[in-house]
Amino acid sequence: MKNQYQEILRSKIKSAVEQARAASVFTHQGVKGSVLEILIGGLFRPLLPSDIGVGTGQIIDAYNSPMSGQIDIILYDKSILPPVLIDDKTGIFPIESVLYTIEVKTTLNATELSNAHKSAEKISKFGYLPGIYNEVSGKEEHHPIERVRSVIFALGSDLTGTGLNEAERYKKIYADGSAYIRAICVAGKEYFYDDGEHWVGCQHRDGYDEVLAFIGGVTNTYKSVAKSRHTPLLGNYVVPELSNCINVESKKVIRVPIVCEVCGNEEQLKPNVGTMNITVNGCLLHSDPCLKCGGEMKSKFGTYVFVNGELQEITG
Repeated sequence: MKNQYQEILRSKIKSAVEQARAASVFTHQGVKGSVLEILIGGLFRPLLPSDIGVGTGQIIDAYNSPMSGQIDIILYDKSILPPVLIDDKTGIFPIESVLYTIEVKTTLNATELSNAHKSAEKISKFGYLPGIYNEVSGKEEHHPIERVRSVIFALGSDLTGTGLNEAERYKKIYADGSAYIRAICVAGKEYFYDDGEHWVGCQHRDGYDEVLAFIGGVTNTYKSVAKSRHTPLLGNYVVPELSNCINVESKKVIRVPIVCEVCGNEEQLKPNVGTMNITVNGCLLHSDPCLKCGGEMKSKFGTYVFVNGELQEITG
């Protein structure tokens, strides 16, 4: 018996691909927009899980990198960081929320493939905000992040009679460099993805299996990409750089002098013991090493009294 789930998906894929191909034969200026509308509305949005946002626009980071060019289709997770949308799908997308970029080609050729490679390379250089906040140190922590996956979806290809598949043609472009494109799907022809060591793929047999495999590859990986981003702070994008700031003391905070045992560097420590009531007889140690030499930072021997986590008294 046939997999009925797949049969329904195949019918949706066939309808969207054929409509997009029909629209692509026109030569007026709005052709690319019409093709994207059809593929977003008829293929990607209905076939992908509801927690994936589907949009189009440009990508930015919080480190003042040059904004990306116009990206045909952006798959994003707004629960990480929300985009700024002009309409229901067009906008500016923080890099931390972008999971996949999809370059759409009506007919994939060597020039289009090379341009997509350059666009993906530019996006690969964007900086990502850390998404883990250490409550004890009061600082953001750096952690492994899976970068945006850049892929290509094409309605056709100019490869005829060369004996090459799309993965082999792309390998000629990046040669000994990095493959910034992670997957290539040509509807009605083939699908390849890079597993880090090999280009793994399948060729068209029946019912757009290659597009099913492409959609399946996205749905199998987007959650791990999103999870690696954790929860970066939106304020890094929203809060402007302020000058002439005024500080007004809200309460008296007792700080403890600490000294590096190696180089003698002196700093002031605001101890953090959560909300505990505790008395410490001894030295307080800083969780971070000395900024100058990496040595251990600690206070003088004494008695330190904390009430509700606030240092109230020092004796000794």
